[in-house]
Amino acid sequence: MELLTILLSGVLTLFSSAGLVADTVAEKKIEEKLYAVEELQVRIDNTPSYQLVQGQVDRLRIAGRGLSLTPEMRIDTFELEMDPIDVDLENLQVDRQQQTIQGLRRPLLVAMRFVFTQADINQALNSPEFTDYLEILTLNLFNSATLQRAAYRYQVVNPRVEFLGNNRVRFETEIAERGYNDRLKLTVETGVESAAGQRVRLISPEVRVNDRPAPGQFVKGLIAASNRLNLRRLEDNGIQSRVLQLNIDGDRLSMAMFVRVANR
Repeated sequence: MELLTILLSGVLTLFSSAGLVADTVAEKKIEEKLYAVEELQVRIDNTPSYQLVQGQVDRLRIAGRGLSLTPEMRIDTFELEMDPIDVDLENLQVDRQQQTIQGLRRPLLVAMRFVFTQADINQALNSPEFTDYLEILTLNLFNSATLQRAAYRYQVVNPRVEFLGNNRVRFETEIAERGYNDRLKLTVETGVESAAGQRVRLISPEVRVNDRPAPGQFVKGLIAASNRLNLRRLEDNGIQSRVLQLNIDGDRLSMAMFVRVANR
């Protein structure tokens, strides 16, 4: 949701500008909020055009390639379409940290499509942002204090993903206990699919530790943890989202989503 918040904040801040604003100005506003942009096109449809200064847009479309949130986190292809936007300019607030938008007169309905390359995902997996996110994810996935303490004893080193075709992936990493030099090699090979549009289901996962099959209890724990990684968690922030399509083809992962941001 971080990218969606950045894009919307870039467009919504246009409403506070005096006079009419061209699509190219919207593109510049968004580019300023991203680390790097290779290609970006914004199309704002407004008839009559004076609606923009009243906080209204009939239709918004964004298409981009090579959008980088940070030096290590790149999205190969991104497309967004939304109709329509209606905001209260006096109360408009976009909080990127909390990923919330205040001042909407009506819900935002957003259709998005992402494409990630295998190389981009591996670069992101080895970023400081992923390390921080993994620590937060541990708190969310393990509701037992004992399991949380055990998870903090270990760190993921050199993670890597490989796309195998037929919506199967192989994830490899080393697990190191903090303060010790010994490492375990962890390999997870699994199919993935969208379940009810809200989470990723693991299909026939195979787990190996140091090239030997992992205990069945470990595999069950991995499946249980993945089931708790659910988009329903965003609903507390007024965001309802569904994964409409998830496909891995060659060296690319594509995902289509529908998002509804509630007016507050």
